[in-house]
Amino acid sequence: MIFALTGIIHLSLYFASCQHEPELMPGTPEVCFDNDVMLIINSNCNISGCHGSGGEAPSLNTYEDVSRFVTPGKPMESELHKVITAHSNLMGLMPPEPNPSLTSSQIDIISIWILQGAVYDKTCVSSQ
Repeated sequence: MIFALTGIIHLSLYFASCQHEPELMPGTPEVCFDNDVMLIINSNCNISGCHGSGGEAPSLNTYEDVSRFVTPGKPMESELHKVITAHSNLMGLMPPEPNPSLTSSQIDIISIWILQGAVYDKTCVSSQ
């Protein structure tokens, strides 16, 4: 199922050298904050010494924390999107080296969530 979603995601977004906001393709599955986005953030950002407790970086432990870095519907204007798609640590790439960058599928999931309005819906059921 995740491979089908990844295929749809790659067809749904076009970020390469675009200067405008991408559009979602009809039928793009709903991305859920708790079940999709927060899992990515918890496994890549909320780690010791980073955005988890005790780090100097801003907390990313809740929807409210994460939403401070998001412009709903506009990934290209969202700080969260900018830092996960930066090309180097000098440009603010997160997570910073030597940690591995997010995969293209993880970036797509976060981007789609932002395009879908970056909502927090406790009843959302992930299609992944």
